[in-house]
Amino acid sequence: MRTLLADGPSTLYPTEMEQFGRLAGQWTTRITYHPADGSPAHSVNGAWEFGYALDGRAVLDVWRRPGRGELPAEGGAPDEECGLCVRIWDPRLQLWRFTFHGTAHGDQVQMYAHRIDDEIVMERAVGGDLVRWTFADITADTFHWRNERSADGGRTWRLDQEVDARRPT
Repeated sequence: MRTLLADGPSTLYPTEMEQFGRLAGQWTTRITYHPADGSPAHSVNGAWEFGYALDGRAVLDVWRRPGRGELPAEGGAPDEECGLCVRIWDPRLQLWRFTFHGTAHGDQVQMYAHRIDDEIVMERAVGGDLVRWTFADITADTFHWRNERSADGGRTWRLDQEVDARRPT
């Protein structure tokens, strides 16, 4: 897969590529779901891996839940997901184009992403709701991700899901 994967970022847009590129590598995750019906939150472990692709002009990632070491020996787990994300910087629009493909449930998500202060925010409309996915508190060894939904045009937001990620030791 030498044509797909790249050793590092393209020099065409170094600042932009660093936004997601700084996440390159492997991460262990703790994923917490916050049900909309108010029932108790529940958490699972997972894994997230990021890397450069397409001559360094894209950042790919693979999201897995539960983590590879926690999958049952036979068959899939009921809450299993393994998905591929593709992020490509669009210099014309000055934002990231993002696509997620979930293999377990056939999910497909398309969003646009941009930097707001120290966070990377991905946004889309779903029916009458707004959805945003945000990477925050990014350090060399940790980051926090959250999935929020607004039913009132962005005046208020409800937390659906969050991820605490850390590089394995």
